[in-house]
Amino acid sequence: MRRPIIAGATAALAIIVTAPGALSAAPANHRVAEKATTWLMHQAVSTMPAGQQADIIATRRMAGASPTSLQGALATLAQRARAYATTPGATAKIVIAQRAAGTSGALGGRDYLRQLERSNAGGRYGLSAFDQCLSMVALRVAGRPIPPAAVAVLTGSRSDAGWSFSLTPSDPPDVDSTSMAVVALRAARVPASDPAIRDALTWLESQRAGAGWTVFSGGAPSTDSTALVARAQVAAGVSAGVGLAFIRGLAEPSGAIANTRTAPESRLLATIASVPPLTGISLANGFRAG
Repeated sequence: MRRPIIAGATAALAIIVTAPGALSAAPANHRVAEKATTWLMHQAVSTMPAGQQADIIATRRMAGASPTSLQGALATLAQRARAYATTPGATAKIVIAQRAAGTSGALGGRDYLRQLERSNAGGRYGLSAFDQCLSMVALRVAGRPIPPAAVAVLTGSRSDAGWSFSLTPSDPPDVDSTSMAVVALRAARVPASDPAIRDALTWLESQRAGAGWTVFSGGAPSTDSTALVARAQVAAGVSAGVGLAFIRGLAEPSGAIANTRTAPESRLLATIASVPPLTGISLANGFRAG
């Protein structure tokens, strides 16, 4: 399920080539991902908020855990899922966790996929990029069609640069929302060569600060935002090598990954964010490599 990281692209990120360092970088990425996943499993996962529990289930699957081995964690999540899944984005996380554990249908007496599908209002899911993009990805993971209207809503909400959290074209775009949008469009089978994706990747590259990214330009690069950019790059099949090297550089001996070079901040959130792109797996492909 894993493949070497593809490295190199034109300035427009349209032409993919293989760089000599890519093959040697992939094993290093996987080692960091495996150590980070082990660290996550040693945390008090059962006491965490439901969203973090769901993320860790998906992360463990992407790092190679079998669906069967995740069913106990899913049963624990079921106890908190109902109170958590009050928005399309949160509901989508539950759906993704269910599929990671190889289950479908009701969880704890509620059908979250059905709840997610009912939240569709003319192609719009919820109020934010978080809601819209995660909903589209969850539908892909669940093997359900992504409505063309959802693609139209997302592509129609882009500014000349990228996407904002509110999905309002007049609002300033940010790195995190733009990265999520790229993954969502790829989940909807929009080709990586499509202008919306190509231009978004070009804009993201223009926002890079040294070896990493932050949500808005001008801040210190963070693992959280860099990992989201790397997810977009993996989904689009272009090199994520720069960002993944930045993430590897923040891996600690324990396996945890710090969020910035000057302040660890939430190691938990940074580590959860980092494992998926390190594995080379994209939820845009439903737990398959690429």
